[in-house]
Amino acid sequence: MGVRGAGRAPLMSLPLALAFAALPVALARAQLAAEDLELRVAIEERQPEMATTLADWVGRNTGTWNTSGLEAFAPLVGAQLAMLGFEVKIEPSAPLEYPDRKDARVGPLVVAERHATQSPESARHFLLLGHLDTVFELDSPFQSFSTDPNEPGKGFGPGASDMKGGLLVLVYALRALAESGDLARADVTVLLNSDEEIGSLGSRERIEAEARKAQLGFVFEAAREGGEMARSRGGAGQFHLAVEGVAAHVSNAATEGHSAIVAIAKKVLAVESLSDFDRGILLNVGTIAGGTKRNIVPDHANAWIDLRYDEPAEGEEMRAKLEAIARATDVPGTRATLWGQLHRPPKPATPEVDQLLALQQKLARELGYPAPDPVHSAAVTDGSLTAAVGLPTLDSLGVRGGGAHTERDFAVLQSLSERAAIAAVLLRRLARTPASAGPGDPPGLPVPPAKLESSRPSPAVIAGSRPVVGP
Repeated sequence: MGVRGAGRAPLMSLPLALAFAALPVALARAQLAAEDLELRVAIEERQPEMATTLADWVGRNTGTWNTSGLEAFAPLVGAQLAMLGFEVKIEPSAPLEYPDRKDARVGPLVVAERHATQSPESARHFLLLGHLDTVFELDSPFQSFSTDPNEPGKGFGPGASDMKGGLLVLVYALRALAESGDLARADVTVLLNSDEEIGSLGSRERIEAEARKAQLGFVFEAAREGGEMARSRGGAGQFHLAVEGVAAHVSNAATEGHSAIVAIAKKVLAVESLSDFDRGILLNVGTIAGGTKRNIVPDHANAWIDLRYDEPAEGEEMRAKLEAIARATDVPGTRATLWGQLHRPPKPATPEVDQLLALQQKLARELGYPAPDPVHSAAVTDGSLTAAVGLPTLDSLGVRGGGAHTERDFAVLQSLSERAAIAAVLLRRLARTPASAGPGDPPGLPVPPAKLESSRPSPAVIAGSRPVVGP
């Protein structure tokens, strides 16, 4: 709180004064309001609390197929939103059709809504997205939070960056806005699913429905370690290839057995040969299994295939080629079936996303943080689903981190408060900014638009979707 003297203007609090003094000299020209800096200071004071909570959340296993773990974690996160005045619903998931899993069911969906009370008739509608699940199941050796003295400032653990750190950024940004009164200026929907890591197969329809009701979307997946944010993303597909053969004692292999493993091995080589790095087409056979015993000709084998691509036509092209590979008879007496979906469409760069990313850059600089570079990413998020139904969606608002999907998954700990502060000020500015007046302009974007900048050279655009490519 400021201290008032007789007949004098209010003085800054000491933390706020120190924060102003710490800003780069160049920021003297920046249009940073004192209340924005107050927001930053308030969030930074919660940095220790955020780091402690991250360690706790990371230590709770929420692998996609750990339904009971997700059912326990969802109310914990939902309670954080309820304390901010959100109406929170924990909705059970529906059974999924998924290979190798009969009546598959994942964890619940958290849907939280809070409506504007200040000028509700002109309030913007924001959709904030995240996910509760991780790729690390109960049988993974990677189960707890840790730090490494050789890499100070980083916190390691399952989901540290992907995306429990992002959940904390989302919660604490909203908490700061609730305390400042700015959360009352917008209609806000928070949607957190439990099946993102398997393609949001059960939650996609709900995500798309909420996106159609919103005006701006924000995805709290991680930024890269240096703060780079996804300006555009490729598409993704997942396929399950199953081969049936004929079992026999190994001594009768030549006359009675037909090996499913030999057949699938030939198909795996054919699948991997489809990768075309110059076109941004990547295929990865991530798992393979089959057979029963060493001395039995295997009568079954299966493989999971991941596909990444930049253009919708490329996805369809690869799907057709995978179907042809499945139809081919590589070993007489065997047959193959292919299950699969192109579960994430490409997310191309758009003028609306560029405006949002440029505003993020501008605010980061004004707050004294490094401005994020725009990059193209082959990784995918639910932002691709919202963008595909027409919602301008800013991605990578979560922590800075790396090592996702590996046992080196980490978050840059200081970025918890850093990214929450940027997100809070961004949402505040957008909630207060008049709607664009131009025909066809989506409401809620800054007027005039900020200019997107990049310190990286831009390679040739590939059919309009790869304007900036990161490392």
